[in-house]
Amino acid sequence: MKKMIWIFLVLFSSTAFAQQNNGITPEQQEQFRKQMEDFQKQMQVQMQLLKDSLQQMQQALNGVDWSQFDSMDIEMPEVPEMPEMPEMPEMPSSSSVDVYGDNTKVRVGRWNINVESDDNGDDHVHVYKDEGSDGCSDMCGDDDELKNVETKFMLLDVGLNNYFAKGFSSNFPDGYESLEPNPGKSWVVNIHVINQRLNLVDYHLWLSYGVFFELNSYKYNTDNVLVPRIDSVAFAVSDEPLQKNKLSCEYVGIPLMLRYESNPSHEDKSFHVSAGGFGEYLLGAHTKVKNTSDDKSKHHDDFNLNRFRYGITFRAGYGFVNLFANIGLSELFVSGSGPVLYPSSAGLAFEF
Repeated sequence: MKKMIWIFLVLFSSTAFAQQNNGITPEQQEQFRKQMEDFQKQMQVQMQLLKDSLQQMQQALNGVDWSQFDSMDIEMPEVPEMPEMPEMPEMPSSSSVDVYGDNTKVRVGRWNINVESDDNGDDHVHVYKDEGSDGCSDMCGDDDELKNVETKFMLLDVGLNNYFAKGFSSNFPDGYESLEPNPGKSWVVNIHVINQRLNLVDYHLWLSYGVFFELNSYKYNTDNVLVPRIDSVAFAVSDEPLQKNKLSCEYVGIPLMLRYESNPSHEDKSFHVSAGGFGEYLLGAHTKVKNTSDDKSKHHDDFNLNRFRYGITFRAGYGFVNLFANIGLSELFVSGSGPVLYPSSAGLAFEF
């Protein structure tokens, strides 16, 4: 009896769960739902008939003279005819129940539920999902069915920051050598809040776009600190040697790329490459310094950084891990306020 209760609970809970997680078609789900509603109504009718029959039986038994019991000369009242039980609606074709001795296996779509009894008579339930198509008929559908619009959230890029003079030269203009960042400690983090892809050609060529936040950190090895709230890029020498000297700036941006997928049905086994452009807007910036006496100071300003900037972006990888590179085509600082420098970044992009 306990196993039958297990089977009943597992079947109906897994059927409801499968409506969101297996491959049963919406038409099958709707048909099965209507069958269950009809079955419920029939059960209510039959239960009422059974209740009426039991009441008739009770009234008949109340009229029996039990003193005649010893003589065995008793006319037993006629038992009312029991109502017929309605037929249980069939489960969708992708569902089944198999019994093997003390073990029972229930399958709903790609989901499998095993009810097993151990030597002590205790029941254990195991739930798992078929990874391939062998455990599911054609009626189950394809969980990995390709869509014309794919949406992902909270993708992450982590890399290193730098900037270059004209012609990708690493030689900084005279008087601005203090701007040279430490390339191994200048980090960039891009948080792609939303990324969408629009199918263009046979799910191999896509148009990719979205919204991301870029968090930049440029660390310097000198004791020269950027001066805030002036109309040009200038430095002031710290009174004490500095342990930390950095410039942080945050942007919100929109990328627009063409993306090629070699194996669109299985992205974890696909080579992909993307190329396009991006535009960004400066949200804020600040400097942060810490001297050898552990005194800290932070100043918020735009430091004559360009409010708007744009550039080109590249991505290439296999599976969920990619390499990315962003190259700025607009100047880092407002034209005429400082040196002509072009920002760039490169690193790893994760697309789980």
